[in-house]
Amino acid sequence: MATMVENLRELVSPALVSVVSRQMAESPVAVSKGLGVAVTAIMATVAGRADDQGFMNNLSDLAATSAAGSHPLDAISGLVPSPAGIDTTTPIGGWLSSLFGHHLSDVSDSIARYAGINRSSAASLLSIAAPLVLGYIGRLMRSEKLTVSGLADLLRGQRAELVGSLPAGFRMPGVGEAYEASRIAAAAKERAAAGWSVPLMALLAALFIGGLIWWARQPVDVARVDIVELEPLSSKPVGTTGTVPATVTRTLPGNVSMTMPVGGAEQRLSMYLASAIPGAGAFNFERITFDSNSAVLTPESNEQLDNIAIILRAYPQATVTIAGFTDSSGNGAKNLALSRARANAVAARLTAAGVSQERVHAEGHGSEKPMADNSTEAGRAQNRRVELEAAVQ
Repeated sequence: MATMVENLRELVSPALVSVVSRQMAESPVAVSKGLGVAVTAIMATVAGRADDQGFMNNLSDLAATSAAGSHPLDAISGLVPSPAGIDTTTPIGGWLSSLFGHHLSDVSDSIARYAGINRSSAASLLSIAAPLVLGYIGRLMRSEKLTVSGLADLLRGQRAELVGSLPAGFRMPGVGEAYEASRIAAAAKERAAAGWSVPLMALLAALFIGGLIWWARQPVDVARVDIVELEPLSSKPVGTTGTVPATVTRTLPGNVSMTMPVGGAEQRLSMYLASAIPGAGAFNFERITFDSNSAVLTPESNEQLDNIAIILRAYPQATVTIAGFTDSSGNGAKNLALSRARANAVAARLTAAGVSQERVHAEGHGSEKPMADNSTEAGRAQNRRVELEAAVQ
């Protein structure tokens, strides 16, 4: 079972970072660092106030509201920090002010220094991180059936780990002695483990050598290993870039719960549509394939396409364009026709799964707009692809 720290890290998804980075004109790396440390700082401070009954009652109410509300990015375009750093007249700004008190501007400054961004961006990241954390707490209370006192007990038990998970290069105003004590305790634990590991490793080495001597004296049975050569991914016109074993469960509008691969097209599309930011976003399918030199989808493609259909049905305001591409090998006219046929096949699967035809458009581009070098097989494999472009009015 994932720890609270691990669950918090999953909140800062690549899709979220991409949207925030574009909106703030900050680098994705800086946004990822800043948003990650903002989420952790908020949660560590929340855990530090688990003994404050009034604070916990207010937290419970806000968390329940945030868990049932829209995604925090819904209002990102309106995040305009005040000269003090956070607009405390807003509900989220007011809660952050009550959480950090007079340390609020110092926390914002620390995030700015740690992530290498300006103070205004750091304040906005705090304003995004707050509803992320509140929503996580609300969902946690609901799934675990936690009362206010049960949540407080859980936070007390996680307090040291949360504080200890703050990065070493980040100064945490307001945590002070607790933060440093956690660091000192962790360092002492590592030193103790290192001191014990020397005799332990010597003992293990002796046992290992003795085991080798015993094993060398035993009769040897020759084992046969059958090596199966897997078909390379690039051998198919459109293939995957590798499946992602980790999954995340997301609740879509209409109270539809859906489990999807972390970082996959499903998660990126759902996060984009939840942001409600006007414009268009392009998403590359990773898990759809076709029979060679044809527009026939393989059965393995159905899962991702059906997932995409579920997401599109949950966001009826979105329209999509399915674009097919090929590499530059062979006849250009045939490649163009094949790319159109494949885009039509994907569009047909989406409409068959319940997405209205008026919302789905298909087009083929042949070998136009390559993603990689067509002179290499790896590059040609990347260029054989199908993309989905979603538009929100």
